[in-house]
Amino acid sequence: MRGRWGAGLALVCAAGLGWAEESRPRVALDEPVFDFGTVDRGARVDHTFPVPNRGSATLRIDHVKSSCGCTVAVLSEREVPPGGEARVAVSLDTARLAGRTTKTVNVYTNDPDAPVVGLSLAGQVVADLILTPQPLYLGHLRRGEAVRREVIVSSGRPGERYVVERVEPTSPHVHARLEARTNGPGQRLVVELDRDLALGRFNEQLRLHTTSPREPILTLPVFGSVEGDVVVLPPQVTFGVLRGGAAPERDLYIRNRGARPLTVTSVTVPRRFGGSSSCEVVGGVLSTRTSATGSEVVTLPAWSVTTTRSS
Repeated sequence: MRGRWGAGLALVCAAGLGWAEESRPRVALDEPVFDFGTVDRGARVDHTFPVPNRGSATLRIDHVKSSCGCTVAVLSEREVPPGGEARVAVSLDTARLAGRTTKTVNVYTNDPDAPVVGLSLAGQVVADLILTPQPLYLGHLRRGEAVRREVIVSSGRPGERYVVERVEPTSPHVHARLEARTNGPGQRLVVELDRDLALGRFNEQLRLHTTSPREPILTLPVFGSVEGDVVVLPPQVTFGVLRGGAAPERDLYIRNRGARPLTVTSVTVPRRFGGSSSCEVVGGVLSTRTSATGSEVVTLPAWSVTTTRSS
């Protein structure tokens, strides 16, 4: 008798487990990649991807996330019933792209087998001139360091030969000159920075005047950051959203990369601004003054939002 009841219980449990496994959402993409063919640089590519739910439970789409700023995605609805379908409209701006391109939008769902699915736009972007690299990121630089980078300018259309005629910097601290390539076709753009560039982040541009009638001017962003002997980590302090009365703490690390020891002589805390009866925003800049050469001051943003309960 015990064996028969045990077998019956096992069958009921197995049936229950089978029902639970079937009652779940299921994303089934018929078209995860859209090939847009060949377009000229500057064209906008638009495509709408269907996201069907072929499961037996409601599909919930938490959010969609683009892989770069050149791609924008709009979701039609967040909850999709069984047998229903959501749509993701994707727009791709090709203004700063060239060559074979693939950009992906990730869709985050409650499907346990596919919590993240990708929707991609792929194709060829044709340009008269191609800059490599673009943009030009110089990274973290030491103050006083000699900086010299090269950008290769090459033709993007077979049979057509366009060139950069002159370069116009937007900052007196950024210098550029054109040279002919000795190891291949095209040009070489040599970019240099002044050694006395101020501490902190910089974001400059080079305007390249070309012989192309379609793209007479190309813009090359040049950015990075200049650091001195003193580095404060992390570079930004964020406390997030806090409840009234909370006293959070964050640790800052001061790194001395110079050859001489230093001491921290003062720290200036952020000022308060804004605020209301239910919400107060505290922000500003932390300034750390040290005994390094020239009384070096390192600043970093700091902010928080404090909420209070209304009576």
